[in-house]
Amino acid sequence: MEENKDYRAYRYGDRLEPGYELKVEHSISCEDVDISSMITMGAENLESMRQGSIDGEQKAYEIVVAAAKQWEKQAAATQMINRALEYLRTPEVKHTANRWQPNPNNNDWEEISNRVYKMTCRIREDTKYDSETKQSVPVVWYVTWDLYLNSPKDGYSIHLAGQDKKRYTDKASAVKYLDGRKKAYSHLFAEISPPIPKEHENCFTVNGALLPGYTVEGQEPVKTDRAAAEVSEGGISMPEKPEKPSVLGKLSAAKTQEKTPVAPGAANKKKEDMQI
Repeated sequence: MEENKDYRAYRYGDRLEPGYELKVEHSISCEDVDISSMITMGAENLESMRQGSIDGEQKAYEIVVAAAKQWEKQAAATQMINRALEYLRTPEVKHTANRWQPNPNNNDWEEISNRVYKMTCRIREDTKYDSETKQSVPVVWYVTWDLYLNSPKDGYSIHLAGQDKKRYTDKASAVKYLDGRKKAYSHLFAEISPPIPKEHENCFTVNGALLPGYTVEGQEPVKTDRAAAEVSEGGISMPEKPEKPSVLGKLSAAKTQEKTPVAPGAANKKKEDMQI
């Protein structure tokens, strides 16, 4: 609230969230003010003065609306830059370069991965105490393995296939089964960046643009030497500052190059479990 001579001004949460939202909400109160000089002017004069004041309000309102429209255009430019930066700042996914190795967080597990796929597995041994030998002896082995997409995006490492705690009473059979699962999916780990299945393309796109170094099954490889402006999806022109070159000006110039619009990234696909 702001105190003035003849009124109080209330401002409710005025704020700017760059590239997203602008809020301006004001109200005023003229309680307990001296109107003695006005009431002597007569109703006709006051009506005329009132209309003139309302006209002044309307002009001020139109200025505010025009400024809000100017903000919309600028905010759209900010949001496009934010989306391009999000694409460029997406970190490279971690992987084992198609080599089986112990999981760094749990040596009981093995894993193999590349830029698209990740497979984990383990054989867990259960024991039973032998009262005659007074030792714990293995009696059963449980095999667990899982195949995932190895997406660089949080929440997009979709489960593709797996088996949980497949039970064996013979260790050799458990090992043979797991070796068979590894061999069955070995073709997915022949390249560092194998083609992405078309149905999972969204797991490797950011704001509608395929991340650099990836290809999609059945499609030509996408060039990755694009400017940040080409990552955006919209057709919003970037404002220019005549006094000196700016980021917005450069992006505006870049928009004159031919671009192919792309659809926004699809929503995260639900986890699909397949037991083999």
